[in-house]
Amino acid sequence: MHKLVAHQLRSAARPDGSIDVEALTALMRRTYEEFDRERRLTDRAAKLMEEELQEANAQVQRLAEQRLADTLDSMPSPMAMLSASHRIQSVNAAMTALSAGMFRPARTGEPFMELLSSLAPETDPGSAMSDMLSGMSVELAVGGRWYLASAHRFTDGGFAVSLSDVTVMKERETVLAMAKDAAESANRLKSQFLATMSHELRTPLNAILGFSEMIFSRVLGDSAESWARYSDYAKSIHDSGDHLRLLITEVLDLSKIDSGAFRLTIEAFSIAQLVADSLMLVRPQAERGQVRLLPLQLEGDPLVEADGRALKQVLVNLLSNAVKFTPKGGEVEVIVRSGNEEMHVCVRDTGIGIAEEHKKNVFEPFHQGDARIARRYEGTGLGLSIVRGIVEMHGGTVWLESQPNIGTEVFIRLPRGSQQARSAA
Repeated sequence: MHKLVAHQLRSAARPDGSIDVEALTALMRRTYEEFDRERRLTDRAAKLMEEELQEANAQVQRLAEQRLADTLDSMPSPMAMLSASHRIQSVNAAMTALSAGMFRPARTGEPFMELLSSLAPETDPGSAMSDMLSGMSVELAVGGRWYLASAHRFTDGGFAVSLSDVTVMKERETVLAMAKDAAESANRLKSQFLATMSHELRTPLNAILGFSEMIFSRVLGDSAESWARYSDYAKSIHDSGDHLRLLITEVLDLSKIDSGAFRLTIEAFSIAQLVADSLMLVRPQAERGQVRLLPLQLEGDPLVEADGRALKQVLVNLLSNAVKFTPKGGEVEVIVRSGNEEMHVCVRDTGIGIAEEHKKNVFEPFHQGDARIARRYEGTGLGLSIVRGIVEMHGGTVWLESQPNIGTEVFIRLPRGSQQARSAA
């Protein structure tokens, strides 16, 4: 600086060595003006550099935000970025689409709990938010689908919330749970069936072994009176053997139906004659139980094309059940209504009926309804399963209506023609 002052003094000096003040003042003014111009140029350059730097920083920030937005939008899971106060800073396309399908799309700045309440109205948003922020995952039911919501905390206090679609996993869990319940139910039914079969088989076997041993050992001697008793024992052995044959036939028939080995032989016959033959077979049972068998009620053409032997087994099973579960003095009847295309058969009784909770399972294999009641009656619980199998093989349907202590009606719908039955066969 002193060099500049010395130069100015020399420039303003007169020949006699004195200083020209006016010249010095003018010179200093020009120097100041030059300094001021340079300062302004420097300030302007600094400002331009600052603006350029700010623009560059803003561009980098915009680029980073755009890249983050693009990255989030590329993710299939709905996501939301939250501030430390749990307000929405940004959401990806998946979250926008998901929220738009609810009450309204997500908006920046609104509390995330409001969006959560809109997405899953049945969920307590406060409790769900608290669980997520504590590191737990929360199940949300959103628009008929299931999502697993979780939150990640950032160092600045903000959060990222993501929703993972777990609908398929949830459905698989439901299917597995249903399969597990079905397997457990089937296992219980089979255990019940084995216990029932054990009882049903032991009873006639004990009679066969006991009576045959008495006859073989001639415990009553060889008198005519003794041989008369032995004859009664022989009849008991025959009846017990016949009961065993029926039990085994039921099991084998159900096995054939399940495996597809049961074959139908289609023929034209009168349903009236089939009902008469079936009633005759169960009449001894009805007389022992003092149950009245009413005459057949028939409306329409009695001719039908089907497997007569199989349908006879159906009617005998239904009539036998009706008689077995009808108290003394009750009634059993068969009603047939035949139209042009279909024939409807109803077996009605005034028996003990079936409780509502057991109706849905009565046609299932091994099912005997209320086990406490079923234990008082003979049978494996396979009769109605065989009935359903044979009817469905004919292209028909079977169902029942029942009220406890009033009675039961079993309805069968069959096609009168043979086309459906033949295709089933």
